[in-house]
Amino acid sequence: MKLKTILFSIVILSALFLSAFGSSGAPQTNARLQETIAPPEVTLVPPTVIVVTTPGAVPVTGGDAPTSMWTLVLFGLLGLLAIAFLVALFSPRTTHEHVDRVPPHDHEV
Repeated sequence: MKLKTILFSIVILSALFLSAFGSSGAPQTNARLQETIAPPEVTLVPPTVIVVTTPGAVPVTGGDAPTSMWTLVLFGLLGLLAIAFLVALFSPRTTHEHVDRVPPHDHEV
């Protein structure tokens, strides 16, 4: 096995594991920083304002949600793709490297 192929597969596998399980470069923040302050006893309600937003804007709340089935299916398919890639990468070649693939020329006299 060539060293270049081994190093390339190690880089691909480590990137796959980092993307699946998270990177240590992104520290987790404490949940207390996201808590809201309790409202005062008297609450003033401002008049209703209608804000026109673009239809593609989706607010992200970051709440706790269980892992959906489609997330598990996506990671399963990515795992199958990684296995297929490794099988194709390490499968034996049909022609050897020492075989000359160019047919010999017919010499005319």
